[in-house]
Amino acid sequence: MEDKFDLILSAINDLKEGQARIEKRLDSIDSKLAGIPESYENLETFVGKQQRIIDELSARSVEHGVEIKTLNNVVRNQ
Repeated sequence: MEDKFDLILSAINDLKEGQARIEKRLDSIDSKLAGIPESYENLETFVGKQQRIIDELSARSVEHGVEIKTLNNVVRNQ
């Protein structure tokens, strides 16, 4: 009878330990999920800045292309 009781106690302890591990993992997942919105906002800000830089560089490239064509026309017409 005592062996059965010890077996039951052992099984209960194993379940408690397993539950504790699961709860620890869930807490870790929760904390990671909580950081996602902030990370996403930071990423959006970064991408927005990069897009503005790309737009500015594209505009300069077009502007420089027009200037090069104008200079080529001036050189050819001399």
